[in-house]
Amino acid sequence: MAIFSVQDQFMLALTAWRENRSGGRPGMQSVMNVLMNRVARRNSTAYEECVRPWQFSSITAKNDPQLTVWPARDDPAWQEALLLAEQAGTPYGLIDLTDGATSYYAASLSPVPTWAAVMTKTGEIAGQVFFR
Repeated sequence: MAIFSVQDQFMLALTAWRENRSGGRPGMQSVMNVLMNRVARRNSTAYEECVRPWQFSSITAKNDPQLTVWPARDDPAWQEALLLAEQAGTPYGLIDLTDGATSYYAASLSPVPTWAAVMTKTGEIAGQVFFR
């Protein structure tokens, strides 16, 4: 279990909030699960995974409408994201709802990303399709 910095927690919460706040707790938790699975796989930090180019469009893609959206301090979804990020940084972490997924896309996306054809689908949660 990596030590979490304040930056790790903030970026984990912001990424999950931007990527799937409409999915509520399961939607944001599943995004964090993917991030934490990547952290474990690459021996990196949550911050590094969140800002890795072309991985989370809401954080790095110039054309993503979420890129400039910021949560209000009293937004209940933001408060939930902060709590989830805090829990992710504990020794017990978060239960992995994604069955080890390291990638996902929005179920509404068309066409389906080409990378999905060579990965194993692990499930669908809150409007997103997960793969490892």
